[in-house]
Amino acid sequence: MAGIWFSKENILGRLESPEVNANNNDGLYSTKDFYFYALLQVDSSQSDQKVPLLRTVSSGSSQGSTYILDIYIENGVIKVFGTQYGGLGVRTYSVNAIPFDELFELVVTINPSRNSFLERTVIKINGVTQSVDTGTLYHHRNMYIYATYFRTILGGDGTSLGNAKGLLVLKATLMNQYNTTAIPPTTSGSPYVTVWHWDFEDSNNPLKITTSRQNVSSELTWTNTDDTTVIWSDTNSPPSSGSGGGIIIPGNGNTTRIQGAVMEDDQPVARWVFAITQAQLEIEGSQETRHAVLNSVLSDSSSGSYSLDTSPYEGAVIVVAMDDYGEVWQADTVYEVGDVIRPANFQGYVYLCTVAGTGDSTEPTWWFDDSLQTIGTAQFRAKPYTRPLAHGPVTPEIVPES
Repeated sequence: MAGIWFSKENILGRLESPEVNANNNDGLYSTKDFYFYALLQVDSSQSDQKVPLLRTVSSGSSQGSTYILDIYIENGVIKVFGTQYGGLGVRTYSVNAIPFDELFELVVTINPSRNSFLERTVIKINGVTQSVDTGTLYHHRNMYIYATYFRTILGGDGTSLGNAKGLLVLKATLMNQYNTTAIPPTTSGSPYVTVWHWDFEDSNNPLKITTSRQNVSSELTWTNTDDTTVIWSDTNSPPSSGSGGGIIIPGNGNTTRIQGAVMEDDQPVARWVFAITQAQLEIEGSQETRHAVLNSVLSDSSSGSYSLDTSPYEGAVIVVAMDDYGEVWQADTVYEVGDVIRPANFQGYVYLCTVAGTGDSTEPTWWFDDSLQTIGTAQFRAKPYTRPLAHGPVTPEIVPES
């Protein structure tokens, strides 16, 4: 078996599918039905973290986001959360935690129109239907998951930094039909049901997605946004325990850290701060060497302070602070407070959403001062984008044992 490993040091890496149209043979016919199967493993270091598994985005227009469905693990629990037009569409949380550090089979299937409330979303682990928190259950009967245009993300939640860590995926199946079985189909003879299947077994094209509809097969390909920390493994286990995507992190077992503050125009700001090894490190089983991202953290907005755990590394690091570059503006997109967007033709400014709403169908006229303006029904404030700032080399502090 082979798989894709989202390393424990992953920051920017996820797999993104192409956008497909329901009329194409590899497209997913517009429906409320949904089925997802995966054989996966989650590292126990993520037992108190959020691990995005799958996000689907669909709309009647290209690059739209009318319907969004997220499947993720948070504090060890499988959670399913969907929105339509920015409002709640689906919500289901399992009661029991997943098994960590071992392979398990996950099935999530949805149809909000089912008469039985507990059948509208079914979660199975290793073939066993999971009890769900009935206090969290919600299903809107008009919640469509697949519309005219559809795209999906594996190991990410759609934001630039909301990506999986410590996740191994060996194979998965996705289709637009409700199905409670834990044995996923790999082909479809129906004109209305499309099956996507990926198993990463083809070493020449490991990111291949095989599709099937009306007994016709075709291929799509995942786009990997960071192939240094999201890497292919030709085994059924993580490629290198305790290392960043196969990078060997040297150390003497000590706890190390870097502390400081991020200031902009002498004012504290919230920025993502990364610790990157100054030296290039060995990659297990390879003659290559690479720099490694040891950790990242968001600095405090009121003081600018940050503390990065760089354990067990004791060598010099480069500290990089990055402003939120945001996502390129897309037509008819639902925006939440805190979202950041930018024009496709970047001109030095990004735009922070201050009032949630839905953007226009045409690109706005961008402005270049700190005023508030509306884009559709959402409101944004323009701000200059601060280029990444680097400091170093800095030697981590060795923290004495208490």
